[in-house]
Amino acid sequence: MTDEEIVRLITAQDFVGLEKMIAVYGQTIIKTIRGVLSKSDERTLCADCENEVFYTLWQKIPTYDKQKSSLATFIMVITRNKAIDFKRKQQKQSSRQTELQEERIDQNYRQEENPLAKEKFLELLDTLSKQDQLIFLHYYFYQTPPHEIAQLLAINVSAVYNHLSRGKVRLQSALKEELS
Repeated sequence: MTDEEIVRLITAQDFVGLEKMIAVYGQTIIKTIRGVLSKSDERTLCADCENEVFYTLWQKIPTYDKQKSSLATFIMVITRNKAIDFKRKQQKQSSRQTELQEERIDQNYRQEENPLAKEKFLELLDTLSKQDQLIFLHYYFYQTPPHEIAQLLAINVSAVYNHLSRGKVRLQSALKEELS
């Protein structure tokens, strides 16, 4: 089936045109979406994005002008833009979750403004792994934001929070042992 026939059928609201478009361009659409939504936390968005792309194409095919581009280019531009929209939405949600986690961690950790408390904190860090020590020093001692720590250590921001959470538990148990 030719591109003109696909466009004609979809413009006439004939689902056969959509089926033919999916048969011809479906794999390319899916590969494009998965290329943009490539991170593990974005993979769950692929099916929703595919549906959104097909729905958008169903609506916008009547506006397609073969003088401006090929049908393949028209489809890929819409696909790429939808996938980028989904990626931005996911990043915005992740950013908000990160901010909420930061607030919880900051509320749970109240460091005294006493030089001896800082020295004690540094002694307790010896109970942690080298990477955890770096993360704790940057976060609690140097007040480095988690996204900067993640960049410095070439890890995800979520990994920084995981290290902080597990390290905090280790530090609490080490402190309890010392006080007993």
